[in-house]
Amino acid sequence: MSLVNNKILFLSTIATTVAVSATGIANPAPVEAAKAVTFKDVPEKHYAYDAVTYMAANDIIKGYADNTYRLNKPVTRAQAAKMIAVSIGAKPSHAYKMDFKDVTKDNGSYDHIRALTQRGLFKNAEKFNPNKPLTRGQMAKLLVLGYHIVTDDNDFIIFDDVHKSSGAYEYIITIAELNITTTRPGGKFNPNDPVTRGQMAAFLYRTMQFDENRKSGLITYDNQKKGYVDKDKNLIKPNPNNQKPAPEKPKPVPPKPAPEKPKPVPPKPTPKPPAAKPEPPKPTPVPPKPEPEQPSLAAQAIINVNVKRKNAKVTDLRADPALNRMASARAEDLAKLGELSHITPTYGTLVEMLDQFDYKWTAYGENIGAGFNDAMEITNAWLGSPAHKENLLSPVFTHMGAGTAPDPDGKIYWVTLYSKK
Repeated sequence: MSLVNNKILFLSTIATTVAVSATGIANPAPVEAAKAVTFKDVPEKHYAYDAVTYMAANDIIKGYADNTYRLNKPVTRAQAAKMIAVSIGAKPSHAYKMDFKDVTKDNGSYDHIRALTQRGLFKNAEKFNPNKPLTRGQMAKLLVLGYHIVTDDNDFIIFDDVHKSSGAYEYIITIAELNITTTRPGGKFNPNDPVTRGQMAAFLYRTMQFDENRKSGLITYDNQKKGYVDKDKNLIKPNPNNQKPAPEKPKPVPPKPAPEKPKPVPPKPTPKPPAAKPEPPKPTPVPPKPEPEQPSLAAQAIINVNVKRKNAKVTDLRADPALNRMASARAEDLAKLGELSHITPTYGTLVEMLDQFDYKWTAYGENIGAGFNDAMEITNAWLGSPAHKENLLSPVFTHMGAGTAPDPDGKIYWVTLYSKK
């Protein structure tokens, strides 16, 4: 429903009937879809399975709309910033301003990038390159700085391609010594290679385990030994079960004495072979185009709503960054609450939330739902309810925002907000 001037009509979720009361229209009865499933492309025997499963359940990572995680796809700088910021609970100060020209408030990782930049994990410069792949060296630096891991100069492990002149040297050596990475010593770390989504999940998961052991006192830093020690005060070193030693170089074998040279025999004239025909030039292979990243579930919801409005010959709604932020916050509040309600613990009613965010409006509306894994499914479900359909196709509204959030069981909560300014 909607609110125009002083008439308040709230929407909670999908419904089949609408009950009329003396004061207006009651909240429709909730209809929830089935629970979300695990990622279909992450097998249980994969090394990153536990990491991906744990962090997906704790909303640190997200998959794609087709229920895949895409283990081998490079993780972008923006995605990595969000994963680390959520895992350490980093939030930016209200007044902190970034200088990045290529990171706008519409970016889903905007506040996460801002929080880590404020903490010094990223240099506040003109460009951030949010869609560029994160390198393995950059990953090591983010984990060490994000989790305040002490670096030292013990150098229990070295890599052929990581030199002390490198800005990432101390961070790479530190995570290798603490078994956060299990790269073979004496081999190559490949610091400039991109980190895949599966690798990022595994590295971050191990860092979180290290942090938990440190908080519980199982691991402490010894200033005299200049390194982290276990509960028995033994220095933590690379685990031999994880780190395979580099193969030894073969020892040089002394050359055998050369046999006496036989007397030269004049060679027989060799007939010249016919000239080979030149081969036609091979076509240059065309590199495959990179797979475009799927829009977020919230962005898909806005796209689908505008498709339905176009089919109904109603004007498109403009995506409103402020409404996007409010919808995401409200979805997270519902996920924590664990049920559908038009009043959430943190923000109260929608009009109270609009006031908290200082949002100016002349009309507003709200649709919410839970359990649907596909944006088109929940859009069609809202269209099947007259009350929700009124919001979705209302010619009164001019702007829209959307947000989603999973609960600990993976069930997705959806919120779409509508307004006229």
